Amino acid sequence: MQDKTKIACLGCSWTEGVEKNSEPLEHKDTYPYILNQWLTNSGHENIMYNAGRAGAGMEYYHFVADYLLKNYDPDIFVIQITTHDRTILVLDPIDEKEKQMNFGIDQYGNTYHKIWDNNMSFVHLSPGLGAGASEHGDVKTWAWFVEHLWKSRINNKVVPPLTFEAFKSYLATWYEQSKDSYHQTYFYYQQTYSLIDYLESLGKKVIPFYWLNYKPEMKTKLFPIRQFTSVENLFDDKTFKSLQIDNGYHFGKDGNARLVQEFLGQQVLETMK
Repeated sequence: MQDKTKIACLGCSWTEGVEKNSEPLEHKDTYPYILNQWLTNSGHENIMYNAGRAGAGMEYYHFVADYLLKNYDPDIFVIQITTHDRTILVLDPIDEKEKQMNFGIDQYGNTYHKIWDNNMSFVHLSPGLGAGASEHGDVKTWAWFVEHLWKSRINNKVVPPLTFEAFKSYLATWYEQSKDSYHQTYFYYQQTYSLIDYLESLGKKVIPFYWLNYKPEMKTKLFPIRQFTSVENLFDDKTFKSLQIDNGYHFGKDGNARLVQEFLGQQVLETMK
């Protein structure tokens, strides 16, 4: 009997799935689950791991890929490449156990799994979080979350102590000075390509794709800029907008089903040959 193909989907909130109110999307409406069912119904037994994480940058993808390789050894990695303007703030927790990488997993049925980021040793930095901390940001949607993060992850939990004002200042400085810098862009591409190349060197099949068309310009002699399919390019402008359920380009069930039917399903089938 042929073993089931193990597939891991890495990404940010577009992969994890997010509702209009920023709550997690029902797992049955995410594209990894829909892909799992589509393949099964097509006669291709598989085990799916949704390792999407809202707010994640490319650095995080390396950590969760390492966890997946150690514990589940997927055959195929579907990599939804996030945007360039994200990174992590590394922390030094007082609790020794919290210094270690920590992931969790939930199983739905026999073949679908959700990977959870339970790490306490870093904070995900995203444009929304940075804008919420910056005096110069005009979007304050996530301003409340800045204080929530400090109270739940930092106050009396790291050494040396980090005050709320110092934490907020760090986020604001990153947002205002670094998120669109040459350095941030360079390491975005470097981290993306190094992950793809390493997984392929292990004999893994890798399907990388962008969500949006926009990618920052980069000129370097160290590596060529690679071209991958973007979800935005799969549809005309009107259709792409109609499939979005919020202002963050997130898809609901209908959009994710279209993504699988018109792109990811066939891409995975090709790699399984």
